[in-house]
Amino acid sequence: MTTFGKRLKRLREARGWSQQELADRAEVPYITIYRCERGQHQEPRVSVAARLARALGVSLDVLANTNGDVMQDEDAEPFAAAGEVRV
Repeated sequence: MTTFGKRLKRLREARGWSQQELADRAEVPYITIYRCERGQHQEPRVSVAARLARALGVSLDVLANTNGDVMQDEDAEPFAAAGEVRV
């Protein structure tokens, strides 16, 4: 199972965005993205996670992995629930 930060980074990189670009699009501080991806901020507030998910075009369930198997590991291909955007 991947961490929140690893999922965030994979989704961001799949779009070709820098950390700053995601921060700008999600309207959150750059340092938040940096810390999440480095594992220094493992559980951001729901409001922050929701902004990140919205900016990335995925549901909060996908980003937070609340279904438990949305992204298996770093090498696994992410899949989306019905109606979700594939990355």
